[in-house]
Amino acid sequence: MKKTVLFLFFCIGLPVFSSAQSLAMKRASHIGKGMNLSWLDQRWKGTEQQQHRDYVNLDDLPHYKAQIELIHKMGFQFLRFPVCFDLWYADKAPYELLRPSYYQVLDSIIKWTGEKNMLLSIDYHHGTLDNEHYQDQATRICFIWSEIARQYKHTDPERIFFELFNEPNRINESEWQETVIRIIHSVRKEAPHHTLIVGATKWNSLAALIEMPTLPDKNLIYTFHFYDPFLFTHQGASWTGDPTSTIGMPYPYRPKDMPDMDEKAQATWAKRLYESYPEQANYNALFTALQTASTWSKEHSVPVLCGEWGAYKKYAHEEDRCQYINDMYTILTQLHIPNAMWEWDAGFSFFQDEPAEDGVDDCLKKAMRLK
Repeated sequence: MKKTVLFLFFCIGLPVFSSAQSLAMKRASHIGKGMNLSWLDQRWKGTEQQQHRDYVNLDDLPHYKAQIELIHKMGFQFLRFPVCFDLWYADKAPYELLRPSYYQVLDSIIKWTGEKNMLLSIDYHHGTLDNEHYQDQATRICFIWSEIARQYKHTDPERIFFELFNEPNRINESEWQETVIRIIHSVRKEAPHHTLIVGATKWNSLAALIEMPTLPDKNLIYTFHFYDPFLFTHQGASWTGDPTSTIGMPYPYRPKDMPDMDEKAQATWAKRLYESYPEQANYNALFTALQTASTWSKEHSVPVLCGEWGAYKKYAHEEDRCQYINDMYTILTQLHIPNAMWEWDAGFSFFQDEPAEDGVDDCLKKAMRLK
């Protein structure tokens, strides 16, 4: 019964685009080499007294204008810009806009990237969505997206993309399908011509994407995030907890350089990844995995985007990180998969310290194909 309802919603609720799929393909082909710039997603910078809604400092605007100039100068054509819209609006209907000034920041990002002729994805980051409350949560997300789309419907659809929800992970696939259809419908009522970016469940995983049925709106780019092998790309990352506590993981796999597994990780799902590490931590394994995205794209005649990839730098050996980044760029380029590296100026950054033109080691400069 549910499938029938969804099918009717597909047919009635969304516009039909006779040539939109080729339009989405064309726009995706222009994305090229991208970068994630974190700022408007940094909800942790707010105060508890304000429920973290005061997390944005408008005085930082000149700093980020300079960052966009440097991103462009170093050869990136596409900027993925995560935004924690959840903190901009009240939790309960009628969902009052609590921080109108934050839109001034996003207006500036759109303007500055436009001056550099860069493509820009506005990404709904750190959203709240789970199986138990997804219908009510979706109502709020749809309202917020209607506001965003109304605000930016007159922007150039060849340049501005809307990414509907970052990394759904506490919701089942069927509930996510129902939710994302509602969100698409909300955006389309305001912005019928912009290309939307949509991912699958399990943190925008590639495995979930290739199991996901395509949606009836044809002006879509399908996104996935790729952090294989996870024990290398996230080694020592505090936010992933005990599973990634083993540090010194080499890339590619070298038996003589493998560390013993940290005791805290041994009772977790990381044990399986550690045991399969010899087969997973090499160029061929990465190529095989990413080729599934390319194959799925061709089979369904839809474009794909690797919206996040990278490796945490604190504990990875620099030479190994250079090799990993070089391999990823080689494969993504060969498979014609547009992408955005995570991230510009924090833990996954390719700079030695703060972003600067001369702040990149030679091996990373070569791996990054920097200008």
